[in-house]
Amino acid sequence: MANAKKVIIVGSAGSPSQAVEILKLGEKLNFPVIVNIHFTSSAIETFAQHIRSETNQKVTIVKGPVFLEPGVYIPEGGKDLIFLGSNAVTVVDETTSKETIHPSISILFSSMKKFANKDFVVIVLGGLGGDGAEHVSELKKKGVYFIIERTPKFPYLPENIAKQLGERYEKLEIEKIREMLKMFNAEAKQQTKDTNA
Repeated sequence: MANAKKVIIVGSAGSPSQAVEILKLGEKLNFPVIVNIHFTSSAIETFAQHIRSETNQKVTIVKGPVFLEPGVYIPEGGKDLIFLGSNAVTVVDETTSKETIHPSISILFSSMKKFANKDFVVIVLGGLGGDGAEHVSELKKKGVYFIIERTPKFPYLPENIAKQLGERYEKLEIEKIREMLKMFNAEAKQQTKDTNA
């Protein structure tokens, strides 16, 4: 089982509400969660506010370099999120990117390759297309743990990513994904206690 210090939720059409459902833990996060879902620039602030009000989690809109702490991180509208280190992210402007949809899953996954290990968990929600699929087998080799939504409204993105993973992923319903996050949360809490002991 992955020791989840960093959870990355990716998706496209139909997945923002699913991401919010997953984050309704009923307790504060003890690890960082990155939500990287295709969105129009103007909707990001509203989405951040929606996550805050529905889940009571701390939400940070990433506008520049930031160190990851417990809470939810989403990229600024029209920007692509990238890893600067295993615990730090920033955003790059869409004008410097060849991608047409933002935030790009492909750009995020590509930046993860350098830092990815078994502490990374990627949750793939519904969507169209195959954004990021070209990077997943390499991330899997580095120990990244993949969870794919079992019954998404738009199955194309999960299917395209699953195809690249072969059999090496877990397929779960939203409720089960939330339960898994709760388990990760308990583990992270215990780790903090052990570190401070």
